[in-house]
Amino acid sequence: MAKFNLHISDRAEEDVINATDYYDQINPDLGNRFLSELHETYDVLKANPQFYSYISSDPSNKFRDVKLKSFPYLVIYEIINNDVFITAVMHTNRKPFIS
Repeated sequence: MAKFNLHISDRAEEDVINATDYYDQINPDLGNRFLSELHETYDVLKANPQFYSYISSDPSNKFRDVKLKSFPYLVIYEIINNDVFITAVMHTNRKPFIS
């Protein structure tokens, strides 16, 4: 099985920092749990990113998402050849902005 290369955008990195800071303010263990779960999700995407569905049924849509198990966040990404590009890590109560 081919392993995919993971690329994380600056915006996604900023999303992760903001979410981690938020959870750290509540309880440092929460921030660590968030990061651990996010990294598990990244590992799954490296192994099998096609497992998750597209965000919409529009044929021009190229983005997919996967929800974290314990936190209200989605990892938004696209697959190009053997690369997975993480565009955002967004809270599920926010309207998506994909650029």
